[in-house]
Amino acid sequence: MRYYSFTESPIEICGLDVIDPAGKRFWRLEDGDAEAVSEAVRGRSKTACGGRVRFRTNAKVIKIRISVHTLGVDLCIPLPGSAGLDVYTGTGIGAMYRGYVCPLNYGEENKTQEKEIYLQPETKEPQMMEVTLNLPRNERLAGVEIGIPEDSEILPPLPFASAEKILYYGSSITEGGCASRPGNAYTAMVARWLDCDYQNLGFSGMAKGEEAMAHLVAKKDFTIFVMDYDHNAHDAMHLEATHEPFYKIVRAARPTLPIIMMSKPDFDADPVGNARRRDVIYRTYTNARMGGDENVYFLNGETFFGTMGRDACTIDNCHPTDMGFYRMAEQVYHVIQSILLKKN
Repeated sequence: MRYYSFTESPIEICGLDVIDPAGKRFWRLEDGDAEAVSEAVRGRSKTACGGRVRFRTNAKVIKIRISVHTLGVDLCIPLPGSAGLDVYTGTGIGAMYRGYVCPLNYGEENKTQEKEIYLQPETKEPQMMEVTLNLPRNERLAGVEIGIPEDSEILPPLPFASAEKILYYGSSITEGGCASRPGNAYTAMVARWLDCDYQNLGFSGMAKGEEAMAHLVAKKDFTIFVMDYDHNAHDAMHLEATHEPFYKIVRAARPTLPIIMMSKPDFDADPVGNARRRDVIYRTYTNARMGGDENVYFLNGETFFGTMGRDACTIDNCHPTDMGFYRMAEQVYHVIQSILLKKN
């Protein structure tokens, strides 16, 4: 096996602002940017949530070694989701899940783990395949190494099929809690199906719709914005005070940017209170439309989980299961498809 750090050419990393192999820092935001929002966001931004590793290989089996700085217990997320990465081959709706690599248990001695991942059937001729690793949600990443057999090739990934880049901003749900593995978060599913790039700015319990975050969002490089922080607003009054001002800051800087406004999916836990919150978000949307903004879209979180099997869509009456995330992803995907049709 020839081992490559995930920061070595021809491997590419996307979705992270900080890629610092010497310092073993793989963060979603630059320190100063995150600190300008809040100390809580600064701390949480040091995960690699939403980051992806991409390359091509004709290897039938590879080895992946993951190391993390931290390894804490999350009662609602299994280790593959909180501290692991998962592996896909192919792109778009045809992408295939191939396995995961994560620590075997909690504890200092378990922060590094290596595992073989089979990419292609042994019985078939090897083909050059796109490979994507979705990086861990919860834990701070120290590094990833990829082992390729001596008789196999590794090449740069092909460009994404779509030039779109989605920016998601929101809560622990946006961040991917409580998907069983990173690729099952709705954010990851949507971008995978579209075969496009994205960045995940979900911050568990810490996405408050701060003005500083709105200015940070407004200056970043992306083409579609998903505004999904309902869950972290303290109440409808907090949402009332922040939601429309947040939208207006982003809109002032990006006059034609498509903006999707979502209300929280776990509606049933507090139907009265959540209806009030939803109405605040819908009011931002309708005010924008009445003001002539044709690039805003609204998704009612109450509808995300459907009717049949609705009770199976969360783990704790709050955070979605894989099933809940799949149903969220379907609706977000269809809205973005309509945006792309409108663009074209």
